[in-house]
Amino acid sequence: MIDVKKISFFLFFLCILSIQTLTPHAEADAKEGYKRIVSLSPSITESLYALDYFDRVVGVTDYDTYPPEVSFINSVGGSVDPSLEKILYLKPDLVIGERNFHHDLLEHIESFGIDTLELTLHHRLDDVKEAFFEIAKKVGRTDRAEEVWKDIERGLTDKRRHTTNNLQKEASMLVVVWHDPLIVAGGWSYIGDIMKAIGIKNAAESKEYSFPAISREELLSYDPDVIFLVRSKIGMSTTVEDFIKTIEGLPIKAKEGGVVSLEAEVLLHPGPRVLESADILLKALKLGLREGELK
Repeated sequence: MIDVKKISFFLFFLCILSIQTLTPHAEADAKEGYKRIVSLSPSITESLYALDYFDRVVGVTDYDTYPPEVSFINSVGGSVDPSLEKILYLKPDLVIGERNFHHDLLEHIESFGIDTLELTLHHRLDDVKEAFFEIAKKVGRTDRAEEVWKDIERGLTDKRRHTTNNLQKEASMLVVVWHDPLIVAGGWSYIGDIMKAIGIKNAAESKEYSFPAISREELLSYDPDVIFLVRSKIGMSTTVEDFIKTIEGLPIKAKEGGVVSLEAEVLLHPGPRVLESADILLKALKLGLREGELK
């Protein structure tokens, strides 16, 4: 005759054994985290790289240029209009995008049972920091994020000290990202926040937008000491010739050798490469000022 009590106890014991056996594997899987990530923005890709999670990235956009290894990763299309078909083909377990551009797409991707993360990036430096830590939390790299951001804060403090000690007089700089219409880094932008953090006066600080369009009259009223034209490797860039045509007839100080054009793609990718951005801004200021005003 079958002993029901013994069988019940045996089944219970098997359940306990199964839990004890499977739990370590489950924890190991959790530590491994996501294995196939699609990034829908260069800023997100660069964040994953800073978090030592780049080896999990299987898809990026046409506009990704950093790190150099990104050229070997499949592209899913543009940053604004990535292809759903290309994303699904890569079989991701996580897709990270920007709220302003990818909200509807991410919702659609979720309907396929794929995890997503939606971020706000293109505003203030605090937004960049918040997004960086959101990514870190999602992939289990919060400790690494803390290390990276502490280095950023220390670096900004050091660069401000250098600017304060070496700038002979207060000088303003206008950062231009396009010439027609004239679009600049405003006072409510991560570029403006970095400038403020390192002691550079943003000529367009009073514009409470990220990237406002300004008139010729506003440019004349700002009369910056230096005008920095941001060039990018991919996409459209403003040339010095085009910009000079835009400001033709305006008696502004920067026309006398203060217009600087540098490749500065990092300024267009708001992410953890903050100190590189700061260095480029300082380089532009130094090139634009007359010799001796910034050592």
